Amino acid sequence: MFSRRVFMAVLNAIWILAAAAGPAAAATPTRVVAGERPLTAEEQSASDRKVAAAQRYVASSEARAAVRVSLVCVTPEGVVPRGTTAGDAETNATGCGGVPSDFLAVSARDQVRNTYCGPAVGQVIANYTWAMAANANKYTQAQLAAWMQTDRLGGTSAFTLEDGLELGTAGAPRRPAGWDWVVTNLTDSDRDGTFGDQLHDFVRANVSGSRMGLAIPVLPYENGGRFHLSSWPRPVNSPGHWISAYGWYGMYDGTNVSRLYYTDSSRDEGGATGKFWDPMRHVGGMIMDHTGRFVW
Repeated sequence: MFSRRVFMAVLNAIWILAAAAGPAAAATPTRVVAGERPLTAEEQSASDRKVAAAQRYVASSEARAAVRVSLVCVTPEGVVPRGTTAGDAETNATGCGGVPSDFLAVSARDQVRNTYCGPAVGQVIANYTWAMAANANKYTQAQLAAWMQTDRLGGTSAFTLEDGLELGTAGAPRRPAGWDWVVTNLTDSDRDGTFGDQLHDFVRANVSGSRMGLAIPVLPYENGGRFHLSSWPRPVNSPGHWISAYGWYGMYDGTNVSRLYYTDSSRDEGGATGKFWDPMRHVGGMIMDHTGRFVW
């Protein structure tokens, strides 16, 4: 496995450097490396296996029971959903009141450099898997950046972020046995013209079934874009940004009722650092408006 990852890291570098070539790319700080290479046959098989496992979980009696029964007031630490008043924030952020939802106990981290949204996401996820205290870190962002090749490549691709998550969570007590981080292309598998329903299933399976987070790349707030992150108050010319998904709320019905909960790290880059939520439909659209893939 390690030798394959070394080989893939070299291959990643070749693809990323080719995509980033040219004066325009060199002049712009890169967060998510766009123009990523296709998945190899081995990577696609690993993704297909994880997608199939997620679909089995969503169709399982365990998942259906969780939907039918109100959760016991599981509150995402410190979350106050945007668009709510202080009086209804707690109800809207929990499973109380009969709305299915689930959250992991994570703590947001601020990225220490303008290209370190990937390492910041890695830090959030690694800290969770190692059951670290809210103010403690298992690894520095510099260490995660080295594993993700962020400094050398000027950004973090899905493939190098996957490599960093593998190393950052190896041996962690909350990492499930047999777990493998994979890159998956978000597709409209049911051909209904939307992507939020598939994303909702994957988030539910990862958070509720495997008790693990996801790394999601988006364009946070494009001028004239269809959707934007609520953690970014104004449009920005961004090449891409990583966030960490840690929770879900409500069942997907094609509207904005279903929510994805995430951490952001961008306080000094035009966004904000903390915990936020946005409609699952919007986040699915933002993924497709960018690289069309995620890591889980």
